[in-house]
Amino acid sequence: MHVQIGEGSFGKVFMGLNERTGELFAIKQISLMDGTQSEAEKLEAEIHVMKSLCHRHIVRYIGTSRGDRNLYIFLEYVPGGSIATMLSRFGVFQEGLIRRFMYQILLGVSYLHNNGIMHCDIKGANVLVTEQGIAKLADFGCSKQLQGMRTQSFEESAHGIRGSVMWMAPEVIKQTRHGRSADVWSAGATMIEMGTAHRPWPAFTNNLAAMFHVATTREPPPPPDGLSAAANDFLARCMCIDPVRAVTRR
Repeated sequence: MHVQIGEGSFGKVFMGLNERTGELFAIKQISLMDGTQSEAEKLEAEIHVMKSLCHRHIVRYIGTSRGDRNLYIFLEYVPGGSIATMLSRFGVFQEGLIRRFMYQILLGVSYLHNNGIMHCDIKGANVLVTEQGIAKLADFGCSKQLQGMRTQSFEESAHGIRGSVMWMAPEVIKQTRHGRSADVWSAGATMIEMGTAHRPWPAFTNNLAAMFHVATTREPPPPPDGLSAAANDFLARCMCIDPVRAVTRR
């Protein structure tokens, strides 16, 4: 038994009910195109590994199932919605709340990194919040496989990551060697999102223009107005253009 509760770049999201236990859970439905069966198998194997992860600030993976044309991913259900949804409803967060959520986000990021997993798609829409105000990272570790389940043309690739470009580190856009510092950049971009109620680089509405700008810029996106000196310093440490320098600064 399930009802649709959302739709994203890679598929639909449903809320399911376990009719034996009464437990609610989330179901992500991903359409399988021709030639993507091997990618689906890789994603299933990755999720099998991530089922063992357990942390207060990450969404728990439960398992997968596959039909002829769809892959289903079963996840912990978080009823409070995402940070992006909260921002659209309530507007800019005060610095105290930004600090609270950033602390929780980075605890989740640290746990993933310590287990050899990069998130690869940190943004407000992928940080879910419980009704008690506990932030949980969602969709970690799957972005690379999901993007591989599309055709390989540049246009299709750009379409597949259209919702995430503004949060991506320059080295990710340029497809140069990148590591954990890319997640730290995206966490900083999410901090900007919380402080402005807008995505980073709000002046860019064209996805391809935004990709070119992020790949070639020598300055990070502007910080929110009104942050304390400590918050601005923290944000600058997150958003270093040179990833090697970013590692040495932290």
